Amino acid sequence: MRLSSIIVALTCFTAASYAQGGTSATGKQDGTALYTAGVKLTPGNYEFIGGKSGALSMINPKNLLQLSSDANSTVWELRQHKKTKFFSLHMSNQANLEKCVSTRWEFGGKSTAGGYPDAAVMWQCEIDGSVPTDMGGYQKIYPPKQLWLAVPDKKVRGQYKVVSASHLYDMVPRCISQDPISGGTTLAVCKIDTQDDSLLWTIKRADK
Repeated sequence: MRLSSIIVALTCFTAASYAQGGTSATGKQDGTALYTAGVKLTPGNYEFIGGKSGALSMINPKNLLQLSSDANSTVWELRQHKKTKFFSLHMSNQANLEKCVSTRWEFGGKSTAGGYPDAAVMWQCEIDGSVPTDMGGYQKIYPPKQLWLAVPDKKVRGQYKVVSASHLYDMVPRCISQDPISGGTTLAVCKIDTQDDSLLWTIKRADK
């Protein structure tokens, strides 16, 4: 799929969703720069290792997304999203329910023009072959909220930013930070040239 087609598809998702403010005049430029620099990861099992506090983990029993050194909760099944560089991250909790790393939308006041993506959290998987048998009364998730992009850092070899696909082309991009937030892990503002060690991850195959 050509890059222009991907941009159009994500824009259509945006138009179909509820009104979400905070658009950026440079959103298309910033999103295109990140997607162009992103890499396509091979499907498999991976760890996302932070600088000092462990690896990205799902903490049972509350399904919290945080950094941890517990090896039993740090290995993710990475599924490549069809015909794109995006991927989704899957893990089953202690009740054997499949959860995915997802972008959370925080509703705000006038200063945020309707809201913004504030955190990476765990949510039921609804993408890349995962279809819940019971939505639990919730509406179907906006699909790019469960998609991510690995972008190699320009200065630190072997390190990556993990970028949310949600509103990648119409808002300021957001990356998974190592900093905690209530209910998950912070999604921080990031662009192709953002220099912030808390946004850098070592992506390591766990099935070799």
